[in-house]
Amino acid sequence: MIVVRKIVALLLLTGILANCFNYAIVSTSYQLNKEYIASVLCTNKDKPELHCDGKCFLDIKLKELEQKNKQEQENLKKLVETVIPEYAEVILPLYEQPVSSSIPFYLQQKPIAKVNAVFHPPKLA
Repeated sequence: MIVVRKIVALLLLTGILANCFNYAIVSTSYQLNKEYIASVLCTNKDKPELHCDGKCFLDIKLKELEQKNKQEQENLKKLVETVIPEYAEVILPLYEQPVSSSIPFYLQQKPIAKVNAVFHPPKLA
C-alpha cells in the first residue's frame, strides 16, 4: 500500500510540475531560437516596421498551450466525475491516515508535584 501511495504521489507531482513549466519551456525555446523564428516562422516577416521579432509566433504557441491546458482540465474533470465514484471504495482507504491524539507528557497541562509549603518572605525583627 505504501508503494502504491508513493507511485501515485510521484505521478501527480510529475504531472503538476510538467504543467507548471510548460510556459517556461515555450518561452525559453523562443529565446534560444529567436533568430530562426524571426527569419523563418514569423508571420509578420514581410512587415519589418512592426519589430515583431517572432513574438507573433510565441503568442500563437502560448495560445495553443492555453487551449491544450483547458482541454486537459476538462478531460480531467470528466474523468473525475465518471471514473472516481466507481472506484471510490477502492481508492479512499489508501488515503486514510490514522490520527494519533496522544499528547506528549511535556505538553500536558498537569502539575508535576504538589507543593504544600507556601512561600513567606523573611520577617524583619
